Amino acid sequence: MFHSSPSSFRLSVVAFGCICASCSLTPEADYPPIVDQISTLAAFQSELPKSAEISPSEGWWIYIGGAELDALVRTLIENNFSLTEAREDITQSIERYHINRGQRLPAVNLSTGNARTNFLQPSGEFDWIDSFDLDLTATLESDVFGRLRSAERSSYLSIEATKLTYRAREQQEIARLASNWIAASTLQRRLDLARDTAASFQSTYELTDQRYRGGSTGVSANDVQIARQNYESSLIDIPDLEAQYKTQLFEIDTQVASLPGQTQKSFLGSIDLKTLSAPNLDVPSAILSSRPDIAAADFRYRAALEDIGSAKASLYPALNLSASLSFSGESASDALDWDARIARLSQNLTQPLFQGGRLKAQVRLEQSEARELATVFARTALEALTDIEAALTDLRSLSEQRRRQAEAVETARTSNTLAQSRYRQGSTSILSVLETQRSLNNAALNLILIEQAFLNAHVELALSQGGHWFPAPKETGGAHDGSS
Repeated sequence: MFHSSPSSFRLSVVAFGCICASCSLTPEADYPPIVDQISTLAAFQSELPKSAEISPSEGWWIYIGGAELDALVRTLIENNFSLTEAREDITQSIERYHINRGQRLPAVNLSTGNARTNFLQPSGEFDWIDSFDLDLTATLESDVFGRLRSAERSSYLSIEATKLTYRAREQQEIARLASNWIAASTLQRRLDLARDTAASFQSTYELTDQRYRGGSTGVSANDVQIARQNYESSLIDIPDLEAQYKTQLFEIDTQVASLPGQTQKSFLGSIDLKTLSAPNLDVPSAILSSRPDIAAADFRYRAALEDIGSAKASLYPALNLSASLSFSGESASDALDWDARIARLSQNLTQPLFQGGRLKAQVRLEQSEARELATVFARTALEALTDIEAALTDLRSLSEQRRRQAEAVETARTSNTLAQSRYRQGSTSILSVLETQRSLNNAALNLILIEQAFLNAHVELALSQGGHWFPAPKETGGAHDGSS
């Protein structure tokens, strides 16, 4: 610590600042080579995206579940515990930024105190003297090497990364909700199919029994037994499907933070598959910039580069400036006497000499973490490309399977109708009718399962592309317009 006149103090600070002001210890971004390949392929914008606001993404889910699923998504965004935790992560990252930013500003402290001292007077008697003090102190780290600036920039980039991580988690939760909703709707359709199939077998059994009791020569007791056996077998799966259906709705209740049974009260599960088709994207990777997890990985890498700059700056001298104004007197009023002031300016230059290798190890640690995060960024981008291509491949394949299975269902339905008609006329056996009924049931069940996979592939594509590949929906049953 040393003291100087104000002019020499200012001169020394300016001189030292001029020497170091041009120092930039934060390294340039160095992405893995595959990032350049992806950038060329996808026209991917490597610049930092704008700040991500917390708001629902485009309403792609409306094309799957309409207003019913949209209402569940709104409840999910508001009440889901995972998303609530993620919003608190954003709040915490903002407060960390304010903490780092506050370190760059002057710290001003006001302290007051009083003391009573007992001393021996010349007369030989002891007496008490009161003293009152008031001190106003301001300190500032000049940050000529940018340690605090780098820490502030790092914390700001972390805020943006946390916001984008929230967006990614929001999309994941919405996609999981959509898949759960599709599963519940599928179970509902399977349950309806099982009941319709049982009703069909019951009708065949009753017709066979009626013909047998009426003395028809084309029907035997064995035919009645076979028809009854098929009818009873068709009832076996219904209780299990009912249990699966309720359990699936409980899963939705948990996700939207509702008590078990709430979703079942209003669940319709209506899906209009005509609004869905396999999209034709020649360059699906061209919209990678909409993936929030990729942008978040980029932000984290750039924040790590700032941490390297901050760690390097700790190796260099730190210049601390302070100013204080003190008052002292024998009474409280004397402590505010301007003539009793004591003003002080000081500057302190500290150069680390020996820290046991701690500071250099910190630099190496930050450098390693930055390299790791660069790899995470590249891996995330590459996995996104793979996710998109896989989802598109599944969609195109399932679209063709769905078309062919729908044709198979129509063929099976026609065969069943003809077989039942011929059976009523007595020109075919009961086995032929039962066989066409089983074929129709299997074909219809396969179509339901293929359509479930088809819908889930749409969800996967929406998730893999950041939730932005569907056009913004227009007014659909009172749902929002899909804009964020």
